[in-house]
Amino acid sequence: MGLDGDFAVDEGLDRLLSGTGLSWRFAAKGKTVSIILAQNDRGVMNDASGAESLPPIDVGAEGKPKPGARGVGGAPLGPGDRYTGYTAESATSAMKMDLPLLKTPVAVQVVTRQTMDDQQAISVADAIVANVSGVQTTPNFYESFKVRGFSNLGSTYKNGLIEYRMRNLVTANLQSIEVLKGPAAILYGRVEPGGLIDLVVKRPLETPYYSIQQQNGSYGLTRTTLDATGPLTTDKSILYRFNGEFYHSYSYRDFLEDQNVFLAPTVGFRPVEQFRANVDFEYQHRTWVDDYPHLPAVGAYPASIPISRYLSAPLLTTTSPHQYDKRRIAYDWTYDFDKSWSLTNRLSYSTFDDNQMNTFPLSFNQATGVLTRSLTNNATKGGYHEHDFATNVDLKGKFETGPFSHSALVGFDHLATRMSWFFGNTGLLASINIYAPYYWTLDNTIQNTNYNAQHQKWTGVYAQDMISFLDDRVHILVGGRYDWAEYGNNKSQTSYLNALSTYTTNYAKAFSPRVGVVYQPLPWLSIYGNFTRSFSLNSQATILGLPLDPQKGEQLEGGVKAELLDKRIIATLAYYDIFKTNVPYTDPTNANNSLLIGKARSQGFEFDLTGRIDDNWSVIANYTHDDVRTVVGAPSYNPLTLVTTQLAISGSKLPASPRNYGNLWVKYEADGMFRGLSLGAGVTAVESSLGDNANSFILPGYTLLNGMVSYTTQIEGFTVTAQVNVKNITDVTYYPTSTGRTAIQTGTPRTVLGSLRVEF
Repeated sequence: MGLDGDFAVDEGLDRLLSGTGLSWRFAAKGKTVSIILAQNDRGVMNDASGAESLPPIDVGAEGKPKPGARGVGGAPLGPGDRYTGYTAESATSAMKMDLPLLKTPVAVQVVTRQTMDDQQAISVADAIVANVSGVQTTPNFYESFKVRGFSNLGSTYKNGLIEYRMRNLVTANLQSIEVLKGPAAILYGRVEPGGLIDLVVKRPLETPYYSIQQQNGSYGLTRTTLDATGPLTTDKSILYRFNGEFYHSYSYRDFLEDQNVFLAPTVGFRPVEQFRANVDFEYQHRTWVDDYPHLPAVGAYPASIPISRYLSAPLLTTTSPHQYDKRRIAYDWTYDFDKSWSLTNRLSYSTFDDNQMNTFPLSFNQATGVLTRSLTNNATKGGYHEHDFATNVDLKGKFETGPFSHSALVGFDHLATRMSWFFGNTGLLASINIYAPYYWTLDNTIQNTNYNAQHQKWTGVYAQDMISFLDDRVHILVGGRYDWAEYGNNKSQTSYLNALSTYTTNYAKAFSPRVGVVYQPLPWLSIYGNFTRSFSLNSQATILGLPLDPQKGEQLEGGVKAELLDKRIIATLAYYDIFKTNVPYTDPTNANNSLLIGKARSQGFEFDLTGRIDDNWSVIANYTHDDVRTVVGAPSYNPLTLVTTQLAISGSKLPASPRNYGNLWVKYEADGMFRGLSLGAGVTAVESSLGDNANSFILPGYTLLNGMVSYTTQIEGFTVTAQVNVKNITDVTYYPTSTGRTAIQTGTPRTVLGSLRVEF
């Protein structure tokens, strides 16, 4: 007797014991299961005499694994939930339900904890760009990523709730990162059509675990992280976890320095079997010298100057470094009514202050090498403040109607965000010659004072149903969402009173449908397709504070998913065609201003493969072919100069959008006399792309090589791991992204990062 397929514990036990006359029940804490004996011809028995003994049944209990135990994809388990392997069988962000990836009609990729540890990924960008197809970074004030060619404009999610325009995202307290491709507006509302990035936080564990790691690397980098978890009560009904980080580094660029303190305690509550809750706290303080891209293009390529050269104003940025303080509190709880129905509520509140003195490139004279710059100063009189509140409620359950099995979800969510900022001493700054920079003249010729305020509110209701039939081989998804949104801002910035008197609020609403289908001709193979629409407000505004029109997205997607080598490998091949209207981009004549493209299209296909080939070899491979173009250009109006130009031309490529790029990472874990030794190697290849909306210059293609060696052993009862990672081994000069002719981002040269981790 056995089971083949993916089942919840209760469903699996029901099927396993069907027809035997036996029944089951969970123990008080739900980590063990009791099999209740059937009656025999001697009447009801109070012991097991005369009954056939049953083999042990593992119901997925947490705790230390037995030696040699294996987890998802055949990966070895380990303390602290750290040895996850490279593969995840499910991702809650895709459907807000714990469904196997093979049964979901969308493309979703998961970066696991072990992937982050093997590659020593310190930032979220380090973790996802090299490990997920279709993801790139893009220059912005915020932690901004492009997914399938479209920027998320700094809005990521954490445990299913939006982190609006957040920045400085670290991996210290993350268990995994889920990247849901395509519009996900039905479940999340304010989402870009390219996709969604959800950060999944580490959860408290019943088994005590402690880890301290010290990392040191190139440019004076030092990073200390701590991870501690365990029970606070003897009955293990209250658990805790604490993650912390101290980071300090200089840079390959002159004058730069970066320091970060991050503290993240979590308390978990399990008072009864049916209820579980977590409360998360986060505090982050980061201080750094700003490095907004200033490198210009000369002719058809980036200017040929040392990438170490700083083109901002160090006399300002080093004496008034960027200060960022973030505080966040969040909770989530789930109550199980029975084995089929549950209710979940999540809530988060974040506030942060952001004070900076920064410069931005304006124009460049190729003949003289002179770059003009503007100054933005909100380091005084209050700076920038933002408050974000997000919550949702999800009711989900399973039921049957005749031959159809349903996995249903209905929900509600709400987002409210309010921000205000003051810019003083804003205007033109002394120009700089990129070939012979002189840093000690400021000459701020225009002294403007700007007062600004913005707010957004979103309220949405949604419902979806996954209908399965034909022996669980066909799955149809139908769903929809309705949003009510409002956004406001001031039109006059000359004084605080004028800002208040000219504050206006705009309203919008929209319906977003999603339909999908999955067919599983074989248990390890699925073919899927979906159609989705999305609706989103533009978080950016013009330099005069005027809001940009809302954007809408639409996608058709189809693909194939497979679980190979006894589920140790998961592969996904997806084709997509996305349209997006009102695409914001940075004004090439003024980095403080935002403009709109009428309509853009992203069309291509992706391939992702992750997992364990055998007991020794693991692999992560991905490839993207993406054609991102302007379909409908739009006149670009500059409110400062009152000039209208056609910068977004129909048919032109969007900036920094290579057509072909991919990554490969291979890891070997030795056994026998070399057990504990691991070797890793990776390659990133990116085709050349065009650097601005006018397609006037080229970002050259590049290839990066990376490597890793680590050794784990036991010393006095402690697990000790020494590891060295080298990135960009061949020290290639490259330019990963840009927003225009004066804002090209340089890539990091060769770096070496060593670490020593002690676990117990």
